[in-house]
Amino acid sequence: MVFYFAGAVGFWGPAAALSLPVLLLCVLKAPWRQLWARGERLNLWLAAIVALALFWQLQVSVRGLLGLHPLLLMALTMVFGAALAILAATLALLAGCWLFSGLWLALPPQCLLNIILPAGAAVCVLWAIDRVPQRNLFVYMLGGGFFGAMLTVQVMALASLAYVWLLGPGPLLVQVVDYYYLTLLMMFPEGFINGAVITVLTVLKPELVKTYDDRAYLDQ
Repeated sequence: MVFYFAGAVGFWGPAAALSLPVLLLCVLKAPWRQLWARGERLNLWLAAIVALALFWQLQVSVRGLLGLHPLLLMALTMVFGAALAILAATLALLAGCWLFSGLWLALPPQCLLNIILPAGAAVCVLWAIDRVPQRNLFVYMLGGGFFGAMLTVQVMALASLAYVWLLGPGPLLVQVVDYYYLTLLMMFPEGFINGAVITVLTVLKPELVKTYDDRAYLDQ
């Protein structure tokens, strides 16, 4: 979700306080050396930032108070790992704000609710997939790319409801509650897009997908 009412007093401060330490940790923990050592992977990461900045502009505006757009955090996390995924999405958010919207006060809630929490949900999904007794490629691609992406939408939606209920202005809370059902409609396209991206990359360029291992899924 994109909150256009993020300038309300007390609305964006807690999100900034929660997001900044996570972003700093990602900067410190990201595998920069491995990323720079492999040009193909670096190019893919930079291309993902540009593509995401443009893709996130395809959003549905709801009465000028909030907007809905695809997340793609599940696919980013599966391809790059959590740290690089969060940083890529954050850079895409900054680029989109600078080039298109200019809603700088909306950045902290967007970063927390649209990036960090969905990426955390993606990590939990991958953790669960890794602990399935019998490794299966379709469980990885569909369970992660498709159903995992659907889960990230609901994590974002429910966290947004809770955040606005605790801190947001009344008009925005009414809008979020009234249009919550739209997040249910977003689940299938989110799953389809993420699942398609992961399936194509896993089949054609498995070496670029950080969380995929041929030995684990094929050499059985």
